[in-house]
Amino acid sequence: MYYLIEAILSILGFYIGSELIVKGGKEIIQQGFMLGALSVLPELIILSNLLFHKNFYLALSSFFITALTIYTLGIAIVNVSVFLKWRKRRISIVNFKERRIILIIMSILLSIFILQKINLEIGIVSLFILSYYLMLRLNEVKFSVRSLLFMLSGITILWIASDNLVFMSSKFLPSWAFTIFLFPIVLNIQDIIVAIKGSLLSPELGSQITLSFIVETIILSAFTLSLAGLLGGPEGVFIGIDYSLLALILVSTLIFVLFNNNNLSIKESIILLSMYSLVPISILLHA
Repeated sequence: MYYLIEAILSILGFYIGSELIVKGGKEIIQQGFMLGALSVLPELIILSNLLFHKNFYLALSSFFITALTIYTLGIAIVNVSVFLKWRKRRISIVNFKERRIILIIMSILLSIFILQKINLEIGIVSLFILSYYLMLRLNEVKFSVRSLLFMLSGITILWIASDNLVFMSSKFLPSWAFTIFLFPIVLNIQDIIVAIKGSLLSPELGSQITLSFIVETIILSAFTLSLAGLLGGPEGVFIGIDYSLLALILVSTLIFVLFNNNNLSIKESIILLSMYSLVPISILLHA
């Protein structure tokens, strides 16, 4: 009975939280950037805590898997939802400035894979990229305090509800099933719910949510790599051969190529969705 009540409260939290985010987002110019920047805050808090406690392995593994999930499952779900509801075969992003940043971060990830570590130089470069990108985008954002409060409240409610769902799921599922299949989805379920709900409301909102996923991954990547590099010091943080890092490099390259014309077709989204299989594969190979 206790777990049933917990499940009902989580579902109610997902509904209320997504409603608040969508309501606040409608009032913000460049809401795609703001939604991505606000949605990534819970992950940044968790990763910062892990990194400051020198738990580099868990922090970086979580970052790789989270970024993979957002880039594949998240973006694909938006396009599929828009296609099923509105019969639009292509999502276009107006004023898309992220392609060059994706290429730079992809290059940083490749250098990490070659060096097998994150050193101080990589941390400094990543911090510069993060600062540059935030200044580039924040100049274009216009919002009211009311809309910002709606979005922050919604994200907080969704975060609490998703944490509760993680706890319940871990109690009833085998550890291998939870780690490989469910955990990456549950970690980002608040973003996925908002993506589906927003895409069903209008195709234009679907485009902004697609942008928000890209923004979220860029900020998550640049922040995590900069903090890990700075905290690792001159010796750096040893990575070892990490299949999830290799998978993220592959998917980042695909994202860079697919968004060549600032849009994404339904067929290309299906390709991205199939690439989500790299998440369980990379975890199994690493194990």
